[in-house]
Parts: sequence; structure tokens; C-alpha cells
Amino acid sequence: MNKLNFAVLVDGENASHNDYALILEEVEKHGLVAIKWVYADWTSPQQSGWMNILRNTASSPKQQFHYGKDAADHALVMDAIELINKNSRINAVCIVSSDGGFYSLAQRIREHGLHVMAIGQEKTPERFRKACHNFVYTTNLLAPEEVLEKEDDIDSLLIAAYKKCAQVNEPVYLGDMGTMLKILDSSFDPRTYQCTSLKKLIKDKDDIFNIVDEQIDRCFIELKKKDLTSGYKLLQGKVRKWERLKQFGFIDTAKGSFHFNSNELQMNEKDIAVGLIVNFKAVVEQGTNKKSNNKCPSAFDISL
Repeated sequence: MNKLNFAVLVDGENASHNDYALILEEVEKHGLVAIKWVYADWTSPQQSGWMNILRNTASSPKQQFHYGKDAADHALVMDAIELINKNSRINAVCIVSSDGGFYSLAQRIREHGLHVMAIGQEKTPERFRKACHNFVYTTNLLAPEEVLEKEDDIDSLLIAAYKKCAQVNEPVYLGDMGTMLKILDSSFDPRTYQCTSLKKLIKDKDDIFNIVDEQIDRCFIELKKKDLTSGYKLLQGKVRKWERLKQFGFIDTAKGSFHFNSNELQMNEKDIAVGLIVNFKAVVEQGTNKKSNNKCPSAFDISL
């Protein structure tokens, strides 16, 4: 893969100057930063906090008076289009904003064959995140111990990525799985789950995956098979979430939450809906003092 030369284009009226140094460090992990342009109406007192950080990072302020709504955004978009058409040195663009309106720009950059990255808050609309090859949350720019614990359906994402890779070869090479995770969710980042690397995240998910070959330069994993020899419990719970298109969901019970895939259903998936009371089986964990590590156990043989 060619080395990435980035143009970093910042919506200075949306992004925080307090995050900017960390943002540049994040982009530099992926390539060379050739252009650093920050867009705002610099005559506004609200932008005064940017002055020192722009000077210290050798970034160029791009002035745009508020002649109309989103004037600075429009200036950023026009410069980005000119860059991708006329500057042959630039093969990657990083958009720094949480504004979903930039999704069409990200898509256009991608259609031109350039790498598109974005950095923004977790409130960033999905359409913008999905238009990027790589989306990084600003919360992940902090040290791992400063990141708030986030509840997410990470187990489902990991399993989906694994199964797609396993269609080609099994056991799965961890590097291939990392690439697939970014394809399925451009905002995937192990730091969101307080892990410094994908390998660390997989090792924490030892109830789901086995590492079958680990060396300095490579790692292969396999999906752990359900161990029904240890027995199981019959439980009843309410469906909390059901993603019909992605074919997974969660069931809440007095014993906690349980994850399930569509192939665990002993009923028509069309009958599944949020709030439905279902019966199911769950594998009994050996050892009552085993740390959960926020792992979500699996449900199977689900029926009404």
C-alpha cells in the first residue's frame, strides 16, 4: 500500500481546539500530514482559543465570514474538492468534525480513490461514519484509563467479522479480521473497549475466541465452540434488541443480558420483536467467582 499523505481539514467551529494536538498525533499514526487547514470566522471571539494551538502546530487558519449558514463548512468542502482534483501529492483526507453534513464530501473523496479518515464525537451521524474508511472518536484520543466504559454490541461485531473471514480460511488471521472490522464498522477502535490493540481485545474475549497460533509477527484465532458438557440453564427473558438485517439480538433476564444470532432461533425470525418474552438455554459458567470482563454470554434454542 502507498504511503498516505494527508490533508487535514478541520471544521474549527465544530471541533475543539483542546483536542487538536491529539488529533494530529492520531493522523500521523496513519501517514504524513502535508496540509493542516482550519476553517472558521476568526473575527469571532468564540474562536480565540485556537490562536496559540494554530501557531504551535504550524496550521493554516482559513477565514470565512458568516455571510450565510454553514459558510465555513462550504469553504472546507470547496477546498477539499479542489485538492483531490488538482493536488497529486495528496492521497488521503482527514475531516475533523462531528457534523453529519460532511458525509457527501467523504463519499466523494472515497469515489475518487483516496483514503478518507474522519475524527469526531460519538454523536456523529452514522451516515458520515460509514462513508469513511476510518473514523476515530475523540474520546479515544485520550489515555485508555481516561476513556469512559462504553456499552456496545462488540461481541456481535467481532463474531460477524470472524465469520466473514472464516468463509475464506479458518482459523482466521488476526490482521485480516482487523481489516474486516473496519469494513463492517469504520469507527471500530479497540481503545473504545479499554484495550490498546485488537489482540488484547480478543484475549479478553476468551469466552468467544481461542488463539491457536501466536507468534511475534502473526496471530491466528478460532471461534470457541459452545461447551454443552458443562450443562445449561433454562431461562426466560425479554428481547431488548433485535437487529433483523444484521441477524443478532440481546435478551435481558434477571441473570443479566444474553447475546443471540438468528441461527439460535427455534422459531420464525419474523416473530422476533423487541419486548417479546422468550425461553432459551444458556451455558453454565464453571466457577462462581469468575470475572466477567463485561462479557455477554450466548443464548441458544430460543423459543416462545
